[in-house]
Amino acid sequence: MKSTEKQLENRGYFSSRVESEFAKKSFDELIELLNSKSAVERTVSARLITKTKNPKSIPFLCLALEKERKLYTKIEICNSLVSYGKSALPELVKLLGKIGNNQHKHIPKSEFKKNSYPLPRDIIARIIIRIGKDALPLLIENLKSNSTRKISETIDAIGYICFYDRQEEIMYNLTNCYKYYSENELIKWKIIRALSAFLESEKFLNNEYWIIKNDRLKQEIERSKKLIEQRNAGS
Repeated sequence: MKSTEKQLENRGYFSSRVESEFAKKSFDELIELLNSKSAVERTVSARLITKTKNPKSIPFLCLALEKERKLYTKIEICNSLVSYGKSALPELVKLLGKIGNNQHKHIPKSEFKKNSYPLPRDIIARIIIRIGKDALPLLIENLKSNSTRKISETIDAIGYICFYDRQEEIMYNLTNCYKYYSENELIKWKIIRALSAFLESEKFLNNEYWIIKNDRLKQEIERSKKLIEQRNAGS
């Protein structure tokens, strides 16, 4: 086996030939393979579990994702969870902000200058946005959490979903959260960014621009207003 092939296998990548070797495994056997020492076996099991369409696998997949370190295995577990759609949301929402250490801890010094909505850094938020607007009721409820870390990632998911699938009524849930966390600069920054998804938020953003003193928050307001103007022009 070539060294590059071995490296890929070590990261959980497998060929279609390998999948056929596990095709006759039972549901319980596939669940057990999620704990295999072999990254390839963990990846194969995550893919084949999806084909069973058994929602009992959701908590096992979530647990596997919490522990997983290999790239291709992570990708397959994420794909499996997305395939369950709304059924996976209750378990997924519980894990917002809990997996990995890539989430924003502070407001970044540099601006995001693209016209697109930034992809959430939290792996669970990324799964949730792929499920789409069906996640919004649970995400809105999650804004009442007592964990600011969880709320922070929830805002990213709401903003992303609404940016690409307009849900104007949700704006008020975000502005209420903004007022409640008026002393938390990171939460405010994320909500300002999320408000770019709502055409009716311009008045709120204008008012905040003259109240706040943080230059980065002002920059984010300017960016959100610019995106709103562009979308108004295109609507």
